Amino acid sequence: MSSGPDTLLPAVASLWIGGSLNWLHELSLASFVWHGHRVVVFYTGPEAPAVPEGVETIPAAEVWDPAENGLADGTPAMLSDIFRLHLLKQTDMIWIDTDMVAVRPLPVADYHVGFEPPGSVNGAVLRLPQDSKTLNQLLDWFADPEWVPPWLGKPQQAEVAAVPPGRRLLKSIQVNRPSLGPRALQYTLRKSGELHHAVEPDVFYPIRGVMTDVFFSGYCGDDTWLTDDTLAVHLYASLVRPYHKNHRPEDNSFIARTARKIGFDLSGLKQQNRGNR
Repeated sequence: MSSGPDTLLPAVASLWIGGSLNWLHELSLASFVWHGHRVVVFYTGPEAPAVPEGVETIPAAEVWDPAENGLADGTPAMLSDIFRLHLLKQTDMIWIDTDMVAVRPLPVADYHVGFEPPGSVNGAVLRLPQDSKTLNQLLDWFADPEWVPPWLGKPQQAEVAAVPPGRRLLKSIQVNRPSLGPRALQYTLRKSGELHHAVEPDVFYPIRGVMTDVFFSGYCGDDTWLTDDTLAVHLYASLVRPYHKNHRPEDNSFIARTARKIGFDLSGLKQQNRGNR
């Protein structure tokens, strides 16, 4: 286990909006600490959330303040999508979603972005250089409240264009929930000629989101879905069954073995009832 951040590794950071982190988020952040990364959680509320040992907390306004930019009522997903771009522009940190589990340390690199199955780009791990055409184009677009995303279908673009001035960016989220996240990233990477930097799914997204049961099952203990190239694993926390969030994972599961490896305590979770045998 790391005794402190390895200064040769890049720092990683995320944004937290709302109440307390659940144990999956805590495990994910703790895994990056264990691998030697400096880990920072930016937050929007009046008080910093409780975080695992070794994780720093910093007010999000030190990077970008939604309220000052007329987006105080934006959805958490929207604010997260925009915040990470400002983070990349202003710092050398790598963005990580709070449901990414580190398998190996993330190397220093200009680009960290990857495909997920079946072949679309995801930004749950994201690093773009500060002079990236993609990064700067997205920042310019998202700074304009009148802007209509070109990757929306024509009927959706017309619906967004019809709303009162100053509300179009917010409306684009309502008509298509991921319109400022992965779709924006993939469209702009392709438009800028930077899509070739996206790595294969096994690096960050070896399991499809609809198959998250695999992470908690002891019957999948051989981890054949991991490769020598896998750096981190996206848990797709929003797709994890409530049962798994409330019960201890099976002993030989990927989650349980990761927790043991990094010294993360799962004893507070309810033991699974396997019935009489």
